[in-house]
Amino acid sequence: MFDYKWALKELETIQTLEQLEEVFQKYLGKQWSLTLAFKEMASLSPEEKKEAGKTLSEAKTLLNEAYEAKLQELSIYQINESLNKDLVDFSLEKSPYNIWHRSLLAEVRREAEEVCKSMWFIIEYGTDVVTKFENFESVNIPLSHPATEMQDTIYLKETDPRGEPLILRTQTSSMQNFMIKKYGVPLKAVVPGKVYRYENMDATHDTMFYQLEGIVVDKWVTIAHAKHMIEKLLSAILKKDVETRMRPWYFPFVEPWFEIDARYEITDPKTGKKTMSKWMELLGAGMIHPKVLEMAGVDPKEYSGFAFGMGLSRLAAVRYGIKDIRYFTNGDLRFAQSF
Repeated sequence: MFDYKWALKELETIQTLEQLEEVFQKYLGKQWSLTLAFKEMASLSPEEKKEAGKTLSEAKTLLNEAYEAKLQELSIYQINESLNKDLVDFSLEKSPYNIWHRSLLAEVRREAEEVCKSMWFIIEYGTDVVTKFENFESVNIPLSHPATEMQDTIYLKETDPRGEPLILRTQTSSMQNFMIKKYGVPLKAVVPGKVYRYENMDATHDTMFYQLEGIVVDKWVTIAHAKHMIEKLLSAILKKDVETRMRPWYFPFVEPWFEIDARYEITDPKTGKKTMSKWMELLGAGMIHPKVLEMAGVDPKEYSGFAFGMGLSRLAAVRYGIKDIRYFTNGDLRFAQSF
């Protein structure tokens, strides 16, 4: 008859999962001791079968329980050993190298997005590569406009479905038509992102810079709504109480259009005297042209709206007193880490 007590003693001496597997196959596997003992019952009398069956069933239960307990014990031990090897000594000195550093532009963009979210704007990034229709015609800029020429627009070799060359977007306004069609009206949405223009680079111009485009479309929207919202938005981004003024200007996709200047109170660090800063041109805004609404399938007799576009590079420069926007993209870590 199968001696399960010896098997139990052998299980107690096991120290590794590999040894445990060997013992399992030896006593509980399909071709080993306990299984064979059950098969040998066929030659026994009915009375002997009854007694042997009871004994072997108890042995199988005890062996399985002992095996499971040993398996859990060894598994926990193995996990703890692995964790002890992977422990990190937090008392070690800090590495002199920084793993990463968020750029100033990225920081300002993220803050601007959070401000817009708090004002219930949808955030839509769009794509850097757009069609000529999206960049020009959808916002009421005819293809005969000088802005479509090579000296202003960067063209790609690839073409759109109409066979027209694809371009790098020159303005985030190229998303207006897409957003209105995607979300419908009423709508409050902003597009933060990069735009590209063929420019001579200097302290205030670059071939790539960041814009923040916003549109609001609803019934009975007026210029007063635009002025109030833009003041609140600028104050939150610049972290100052901002005063704005609006000057008439012209752009094809809005009517009327305004250049918006801003100023705010500054304090002399030496004397503590408070004065107003000079007026600075920060953005453009205006009422969305009826043709732009019609292009997007919106009835301009029922809905109106305003759009605004501001350069995030310029806002960051004003907020931190930076005189040359090329510092943002020249890769100098001394500049990046000074903020």
